[in-house]
Amino acid sequence: MTASSGVFARVAVVAALAVPAAVLAEEPLTDAQVLAAPSTMFLSRTHGMLAAEPHVAGTLGDARTIDRIRGLFESYGLKVETQDFDAYLARPVDASLSIVTPDQRDLKLLEPAIAEDPFTAHPDLNPLGWNAYSGSGDVTAQVVFANRGTKEDFQRLKELGVSCEGRIVLARYGGNFRGYKAKYAEEAGAAGLIIFTDPDDNGYNRGAMYPEGGYGTPHQIQRGSIKTLPYAGDPLTPFVEATKGAERLDPEALDLPRIPVQPVGWAAAEPIFARMKGPEAPEEWQGGMDPVYRLTGGEALTVRLKVEQAREIMTTANIIATLEGAEFPQEKVIIGSHHDAWGFGAGDPLSGTIVTIETARALSELAGSGWRPRRSIVFACWGAEEFGIIGSTEWCEAHTPDLMANAVAYINLDAAAMGPEFHAGASPSLQPLLWDLARVVPDTKGRPIEPEGADPIPIGRLGGGSDHVGFLSHLCIPSINLGASGSEGSAYHSNYDTINWYHQIVGGDYEPARMLARMTAMLAVRLADSALIPLDPSGLGADAQGAVVTLEDRARELGVDADFSPLRNSIAMFQGRAREVMEQLRRESAAGTLGPESLRSTNALLLAIDRAWLAPSGLPDRPWHRNLYAAPDETSGYAAWALPGIRHAIEARDPDGVIREQARCVRALGVMTQMLDAIDAAASVPQ
Repeated sequence: MTASSGVFARVAVVAALAVPAAVLAEEPLTDAQVLAAPSTMFLSRTHGMLAAEPHVAGTLGDARTIDRIRGLFESYGLKVETQDFDAYLARPVDASLSIVTPDQRDLKLLEPAIAEDPFTAHPDLNPLGWNAYSGSGDVTAQVVFANRGTKEDFQRLKELGVSCEGRIVLARYGGNFRGYKAKYAEEAGAAGLIIFTDPDDNGYNRGAMYPEGGYGTPHQIQRGSIKTLPYAGDPLTPFVEATKGAERLDPEALDLPRIPVQPVGWAAAEPIFARMKGPEAPEEWQGGMDPVYRLTGGEALTVRLKVEQAREIMTTANIIATLEGAEFPQEKVIIGSHHDAWGFGAGDPLSGTIVTIETARALSELAGSGWRPRRSIVFACWGAEEFGIIGSTEWCEAHTPDLMANAVAYINLDAAAMGPEFHAGASPSLQPLLWDLARVVPDTKGRPIEPEGADPIPIGRLGGGSDHVGFLSHLCIPSINLGASGSEGSAYHSNYDTINWYHQIVGGDYEPARMLARMTAMLAVRLADSALIPLDPSGLGADAQGAVVTLEDRARELGVDADFSPLRNSIAMFQGRAREVMEQLRRESAAGTLGPESLRSTNALLLAIDRAWLAPSGLPDRPWHRNLYAAPDETSGYAAWALPGIRHAIEARDPDGVIREQARCVRALGVMTQMLDAIDAAASVPQ
């Protein structure tokens, strides 16, 4: 079957599954009704309930949090399911760090309780800082400073003649996903890795420290996973759901870290830097601690790092609540956020989790007044995201055929409400809808997020690091990530991410959370209740042309000779046809001249256009990532790569690969252009 025939076959299945229209509410919801529904009172109440105890994935606190969320969804009258899954997680057993020579000194790896914040003394809160999936080991060695531990930083050390072989590497947080710091350190031959928080990034050089202000303390530690496998989800079950009976990979064969890795605050890092006697690090590598940052410690300085962790299969769950559609219940708009945390998680994840839950309550309340959406709206709280985007991935893998046929869009809310400044990332086909709603949804001061006459709000591309990855990168479902930032401080992944910290630094009025709940509710209603699904393929053109410029610049930078004219021409052809077809389609929809059969066929095609980017064999060296247009980058874990297969070939300095990957993208654009022709034909069918 060709790519073209495969996609059109899926469209036929979607159209055939459409059920007869049910009786809908006589009057559709108004924007005012939707905007009035989210409540700061309920947001505050839910936040207090869920932030009451630590809830690391797989713990008793996690199980109680799952029960609380399920109870909330059930109280709204929603259909609720719990998807248990069994994932390969990690647990800290013990860790220590000490200077051995020239003098002996034990360094602190515990976050002390803060008297002004009683939550930080909770008996279930583990004070030990740890990075999940660290290797276990006990090493004593000299030290090397690798700046932020990026691929480029390790290359710079090599150019400077500094070897990491058998050394303990020091790297500061920031610049890339912490897992890549471990990956590159291990590849460089390091015996261990210490990742520290620098006061320039989150400490006294940024502002007052907690509890006086919101910035990190000397002992504050950023926990987090360091899994960097070429797929999201459970490490042992790529492509399939992690059920009890699932066939699993051999843990020993996984490319998980083998060296001990330990996160610390700068109070533990500073004594090491103070004893380093090697050459001074480059100026741009200097940080905020008092000692001069040096590349090596010299022969006299040795450090001992000991880490012991256990890795085992543990059970946690996703909670899925559905407001069933009245006309096309199989089609679904999905709103999600994770529920697991490294401690209390008041900011991450719960400032987003409460938005998902409040949107569910608000729309359920409107449904209780007689309104029902045409399509179903699914509210999901994912488990074990912090260990590597596990819960949402397991749900995607368990429901792949259904989601491929019926998912309209995914809206993600991860640590979302952290300040008054709205921001978003989105697939190109959803960007026009976001811009439209930014003129309607009020910000935290009651004004439109995008005031009349203002420039359109910037909408970024989606990279990695959160629960949209399975939907977008694996299944090619258009996705949005919503957030609000701007508060003065960060308690990210520390024991100080409590509701006390949140109220003091973000605020207790919950206006940022209400702003996001309003936007989420408006998005859900437009996507689930519009007769014509508001996905706009014409949004791709400008984004894709910009992506090609980035590819050309990178190819020149790396000396890769590549001709991108075939891709440019295909994008231009698609863009022109998309604008033409969508303008005509909007006119006919507004005039009410689209009949039921035309609408069904057109909507099925609109759903299928984004899926045309799906390559069954996946991206080069990353078969789980199957979206030819959007994927996380390969070297930082967070950044977005548009047209990632081509970018991979450029980074590999492979001109033939550029030609092959460009041809795949050109074919996908050809299929999408055929779909636009089919939309034009379907819309022309008389009622």
